[in-house]
Amino acid sequence: MALSLKQSAGVQALAQAIRDFLPGSGARQWKGHVTFGTVARDLGVDDYWAPSGSKVPRLVRLFEGTLQHRPQQFEKLVLRIVREGLRYRSGKGDPVTPDEIKTINGHLIDVGFKFPDLWDESFLNALASDDRSRAQQNVEAAERDRESRASTSQQRQHTLLEMRGQLEQLFIETNRQKAGLDLEKLLNALFSTFDLAPREPFRVVGEQIDGSFELDHDVYLLEAKWESAPLAEKELLVFRGKIEGKSSFTRGVFLAMNGISADANTAIRSGKQPTFFVITGHDLMMVLQGALPLDDFMRRRRRLLAEEGAVTATFDRVSG
Repeated sequence: MALSLKQSAGVQALAQAIRDFLPGSGARQWKGHVTFGTVARDLGVDDYWAPSGSKVPRLVRLFEGTLQHRPQQFEKLVLRIVREGLRYRSGKGDPVTPDEIKTINGHLIDVGFKFPDLWDESFLNALASDDRSRAQQNVEAAERDRESRASTSQQRQHTLLEMRGQLEQLFIETNRQKAGLDLEKLLNALFSTFDLAPREPFRVVGEQIDGSFELDHDVYLLEAKWESAPLAEKELLVFRGKIEGKSSFTRGVFLAMNGISADANTAIRSGKQPTFFVITGHDLMMVLQGALPLDDFMRRRRRLLAEEGAVTATFDRVSG
């Protein structure tokens, strides 16, 4: 393809800006010697690199030929020159500066390109400091990250302790309707604590959904029942119908505070593949005690469901 006048001017300026990144020539027998020519040869565009002459005209010819005949190689060519140029210039004691990269970026825009690697802020910042300073900055950043994670972990443990106290109060709440509503709020707060993007109870046509959450970019419907005895099959079948009415990839989690009956566990796995797993009040309390992070617990339960079709599992088996 023919280049526009703007692109031609951009190529001329780019060649001028990048001319000092590498030598123009070198003896073939020099082991490991990198030049503009060796880079062009490695990328299969050496047909456009003139064997002799001044560097800028040769670079113009290389860039124009690559753009016109091998455009898919142009980004690789520029990035390879910059990468090798960083080593070459560092060895000469004349390291590449952020301003040089920014100038190259400006000329690339005139040519019609913007390569993300050359706009990476961390890359540009690294060029602005020497190796020792950069290493020290990396250590300081890692230390700040460690302290931040430790602070987040402490805050999470404090939050879980408060939630455990709230759950214990719900066990003795005489108004069971209020206990159910407060449990929904507690679950929403718990899922938020582990960044699982919970959605509060919502209604679709003809049915009530207690909520949903997101784990590893997959959405799970959530149902919660707090009955005095283990749940029978009926409640589980209703929940399965809600899941199957959404999409082929929808999954669910059923919180049965007092578990489900043995008959229900057998029946829900008969005839159809299970699309959800059941957790209990004991599981919930163990998570609130910090025995296992909620997201890890959910991942392990999901794996048991996928590998074994396990709708239920003891906490000891999940956490062991």
